[in-house]
Amino acid sequence: MVMNTKKLKNKILLCLILIVVGISLLLNDYVVAKREKVFSATNLELTELLKEEKEAEAKKQEEQQKEEKKEEQQTQPQQPVTTNNDYETYAGILEIPKISFNKGFYKKESSLNNVKFNLKVLDSSSYPDEKNGNTIIIGHSGNYSNSYFGNLYQLVVGDTATITYENKKYTYKVVNIYNDTKDGTVTIYRDESKTCLTLITCTKDDETKQTIYIFELESVQ
Repeated sequence: MVMNTKKLKNKILLCLILIVVGISLLLNDYVVAKREKVFSATNLELTELLKEEKEAEAKKQEEQQKEEKKEEQQTQPQQPVTTNNDYETYAGILEIPKISFNKGFYKKESSLNNVKFNLKVLDSSSYPDEKNGNTIIIGHSGNYSNSYFGNLYQLVVGDTATITYENKKYTYKVVNIYNDTKDGTVTIYRDESKTCLTLITCTKDDETKQTIYIFELESVQ
C-alpha cells in the first residue's frame, strides 16, 4: 500500500513537471512570435569592416615596430580624409550630441564612401528621406586615427542622433542596442514600419563582437 502511494506521488510529480515545461515552451513561442511581428531580421555582409579592422591592427603593430627601431623618428600615421570640398562635398552630416560627434558621410557611389578613411554608408542602405527605410552607417572603433565610432559605446536607449540631409534635419532616438558575432556578416533587427538609422561598429574591449545601434525617426525639420 505504501509502495503504491509512493508511485502515485511520483507520477503526479512527473505530470506537474511536464505541465510546467509545456507551459514554458508555449510562452516562449508566444514571445518569439510577438517579437517577430515587430522586429524583422536583415542579414548583411560586413566583410569590408572585418577586413579593415584586421588591416588597422596590422598597421598599428607595424608602426610600433618602426618606433622601437627608430626612436628618433616618429612614424606619422596616415590621416583620414575628413572633407574635400574642392571636388566633392558630404552627402549628409551625422551628429550625436551626447558624445559630441559630428562627421559627414558621402554618397554610396562615391570613392570616398569607404570605412578605411571615412564613415561608410552601406550599399543596401536607404537615405534618410526614404519612408520606412534604414540608413545604415558603419565605422571603426578603437584607438586608430579613423576610429570615428570609438565613443558609441557610451550610448544608451533613449539617446538621440541627427542627420542633416538635403537641407532637412532628421532626428532619431535609440530604441535597441545589441551585439553580434564579428564574422563578416551582421543581423539587423528593426521595425520595418518605421524609418530607421542603424550604426554599426566593433564592440569595445571585445575583438570577437560588433555592436549594432538601432535608432527610429522622431522628427523631421
